[in-house]
Parts: sequence; structure tokens; C-alpha cells
Amino acid sequence: MVKEFKIGCASICKIIQPKGLGKTGENYLKEWYLSKKYNRKKEWFSLYVEKGLRVEPFGIKMLSDKLGVGLEKNDEWFENDFLTGIPDIVMPDDIYDIKSSWSIFTFPFLDKELPNDDYEWQLQGYMALTGRNTAHIAYTLIDTPQPLIEQELKKLYYQTGGRAEDWTPETYADLSENYKFNDIPVKDRIKIFEVKRDDEKIKKIYDRVLVCREYLKSCIS
Repeated sequence: MVKEFKIGCASICKIIQPKGLGKTGENYLKEWYLSKKYNRKKEWFSLYVEKGLRVEPFGIKMLSDKLGVGLEKNDEWFENDFLTGIPDIVMPDDIYDIKSSWSIFTFPFLDKELPNDDYEWQLQGYMALTGRNTAHIAYTLIDTPQPLIEQELKKLYYQTGGRAEDWTPETYADLSENYKFNDIPVKDRIKIFEVKRDDEKIKKIYDRVLVCREYLKSCIS
């Protein structure tokens, strides 16, 4: 099983710590081992991830319009001796991965460079898997689906003490607008960051996977 360990590109950030694996990497590996050994999956749910899944087709359409080309969701799973992953968009020379922001405050309106290093590691993994030399993160700002807005406002209701007098229909309507963005021009609701292939970083990922395998071996021996 140790030899089988490969890191999913979206999880590379969990094992790339400044000093070794760190607690984050070790905990990730322990959970990976338990899920494999006992055929279980760690249950989790995030409104942010759920939104990303639900609005992904709209994000692809927004990116298509931005680039002026027809794009389709990639459904090919890539794998090598160290990595696995499924990029959102695979083009002849480029890769695009779409990230749907939760709010105007998590959308990088003013950033000049990719604000999340975790995503750069993810793209390095995708480039290693596909042989591409250029990849992009496309942030999009799309209306949150109504069921998710209702879940978020319900959570806020209970977090604020659940006092009905504080949650009038007007309050609910006003707060709901925080999760809708069609009043903002479309051109301002998509932002693309380019990342170039870095073979030294890819080698670091591969080396760290080998460290992960040794750590797993030490845990189960």
C-alpha cells in the first residue's frame, strides 16, 4: 500500500511544508492510510466547495467568452508514478483550472499575482501530468445558488443567537444580496493568473512523495 501512495494535485499543498511534512502532512497521510486500509472516506461538507461544483458550468462559459473560444469540461483522469489529477480545462498548450469565489471579499479584484500559493502547487502537478508548460487559475465571481444562500443565512441566524426579531424579511433580503453579483460587470468578475512550469518545484513534489511513502512505512511497520 505504501508504494501505491500518490498525491492528488489538489492536495499537494498538504505535504509541501517549509520543514518536512509537518503536522499537516502527517495528519493527511494518516487519514489517507486509514481510508485505504478500512475502505472509508472522511466525511466533510463545505458550502464553498459545493458552490464551486454547482456553478462550474457557468464558470466555464464565462471563461469561454473571455478567451473567445469554445471550452469543454475535461473528464480525463491523469496519473503518473507520483501524482493524480483531473484539470478543469485541458487545451493543446495550456491548462485552466476554475475557482469560484464565495464573495466579493474572496475574489482577487486587486491582486497582481496569484494570491494562493496552494493553487500554484496544484497547477505544477497538472503540468507535470499533462506535459504542458503553461497553466492558469481563473477566478470567477458567480451568483451563489439560492439553496446555498439559505443554508448560509440559516447558519448566520443561529450564530447570532437565533433571535427572530433580528431577522425580519427585509434583513433576510438585504443579506441575500451579498451572495449575488450580477450588478457587477462580467468583465470584472473573472480574473486569470498564469503559472509557468517549474521543473524544480515538480522535482520537489516527487521527492516529497517519496518522503511520504517512507513516513507511511514507518507508521505501519
